[in-house]
Amino acid sequence: MQRIEAGTLRGRKLLSLPAGVPGLRPTGARVRGAIFDRLQREVVDARVLDLFAGSGALSIEALSRGASHGTLLEVDARVARHLRRQLDVLGLGDRCELHRADALAWIRAGRGGRAPFDLVLVDPPFAMPEVFEPIARGLCEGGFLADGAWVVCERELVRGKSPGVDWPAALTLELCRDYGQARVEFLRHGAPLPGDPS
Repeated sequence: MQRIEAGTLRGRKLLSLPAGVPGLRPTGARVRGAIFDRLQREVVDARVLDLFAGSGALSIEALSRGASHGTLLEVDARVARHLRRQLDVLGLGDRCELHRADALAWIRAGRGGRAPFDLVLVDPPFAMPEVFEPIARGLCEGGFLADGAWVVCERELVRGKSPGVDWPAALTLELCRDYGQARVEFLRHGAPLPGDPS
């Protein structure tokens, strides 16, 4: 059973996920904690885009820690229904938009609506390593990212290695950390926000 690690929803349990959904792999508590401990105050008031929402654990953690709004994408119908129930149970329905959509198609169609986003979470099934580069380019070229926005990507490690990604020039890889079978990369878009020491 997953729980929210910190913030206003700290300790709240997440609902059990639907069984038998291929590639559904919730981000563990250790990795979630590492991501948001790194971002800290930059999550506060952020507009968050969660491109492969799955359990919703990442975006819900961001909202618990002070993000102002979440846009969640999930392609599987059962998981999307589960996510809607999860958001309602936690009282987050008015702070979120949930779209049943393929992440790359949604970006290419320019569906940002409330863009630009301050934080984008890219955590696809491990069997989809090819999506990182086109998603990153689509985010940059489509105007989805605010200046200083963070793009956080979680990828699979196989024998300690992961295929390289040709990140767009508009994104700077600020930090890379490995956690067991996962590699987490923190990329920064454009200029930092005013008053941001980093």
